Amino acid sequence: MSYKNAPISPLMRLIYVFFRCLTWAGLNIFYKKRVILGRSYARFDGPAIVVCNHPCTLMDPLNAGLQIRQEMFFLANYGLFKHPVSNWFFSRLFCIPVKRKEDVAEGEARDNEAAFEASFQHLERNGVLFIAAEGVSWMNRYVRPFKTGAARIALGAERRQNWQSGVKIIPVGLSYEAPRLFRKRVVVEYGPPIDPKPWAEAYLKHSEQAVDDLTEHLRKRVEELMLDSRQESRDTWVDQMEIIARQDLEKKQGITAQQAYLRLKAFLHKNADNESLVQQTATYFEALKKAGLTHQGVSTPSVPVWQLLFLWPFFLLGYIFWFLPCYLPYLLCQKMNIYPGYDSNIKMLAGLFTFPLALWGGWELVFALSGQHWMAWLSLPVWFGLGYIAEYCMDVWGLWREVRKARAYRRKHPGQIMAPAFTLD
Repeated sequence: MSYKNAPISPLMRLIYVFFRCLTWAGLNIFYKKRVILGRSYARFDGPAIVVCNHPCTLMDPLNAGLQIRQEMFFLANYGLFKHPVSNWFFSRLFCIPVKRKEDVAEGEARDNEAAFEASFQHLERNGVLFIAAEGVSWMNRYVRPFKTGAARIALGAERRQNWQSGVKIIPVGLSYEAPRLFRKRVVVEYGPPIDPKPWAEAYLKHSEQAVDDLTEHLRKRVEELMLDSRQESRDTWVDQMEIIARQDLEKKQGITAQQAYLRLKAFLHKNADNESLVQQTATYFEALKKAGLTHQGVSTPSVPVWQLLFLWPFFLLGYIFWFLPCYLPYLLCQKMNIYPGYDSNIKMLAGLFTFPLALWGGWELVFALSGQHWMAWLSLPVWFGLGYIAEYCMDVWGLWREVRKARAYRRKHPGQIMAPAFTLD
């Protein structure tokens, strides 16, 4: 299918395809599950600005952009361009530097005219821009106030073309189960495109007010596309409700991860101001913590631990093979001692080296033992399969231990651990 897109050189398009493939492999290994909603909204023609919340630094543009077929250009903070090497790298890889207040020294002029002009020209060539509209990445469940850049660029680009350019804004909500951790979940939800033309008349009369109004509209639309806590103090409650939803909905009722997410999102929206429920949930999880229990252990009736009797040889092989490739990225994060929000980026980037090296080692081992190239190549998916078996066995074993612990506690202290009295249906 043909579609409108900004023209770039064949070499740069090939480089983009290469990085897209790396991103696809990296994200699908790093996350245990990536739930994608609103896929149809990620298919569009012509100029567009993709806007999302910003809880997980460089993982956000990767998660939001992977489903979009066009090559996206990224508005990135100016700090990434200060070093000559990083400036050369990011300038050639579809990035446009933007100076935020925190990127400018005291007394230094904050001039973003070049960034705006580059953005306008890119949109006029039917290009796609990505903007993390919060400006700064914080690992929160709520959407912070948006910067006005996306609205300014959209309205400015339309005005330059007499409101005929067809620029659209694609809102995206990102909900991370645990932004820092390996093999967790992320939900990416795309929303219907937003047309900036309804703000045209207001923009011509009072541009600043129109920009502020559109910016707030974008923030609210992104809020609707994620598990939003509305305030930092409610982040823990949303985390707790996600644990309950995943366990009680997906496991007990057999519904899909998409359905569980949508039910939880509707429930959070409906009960956002229910202080009694928030306190009840907090009390329940505090009691679990005090008793050394988990909601999974308390709410799971039984675990098929007998399966491990047949799987333990495969578990052992998979665990030994994948231990170092998984542990070394974690160790690197510990040694670097940087802002925790970058942990997932460092782990995935390091994994792009350690995982292929491990597979190369596995290939060489099988070839040395068999002397057959076809067996060495066939071993690669087997190594991957052993990794998933090892992960499954560890999950089952861990859950079985939690269930045993919960049963033992209940025998000694009947009726002391009571789950919150509500339903997510």
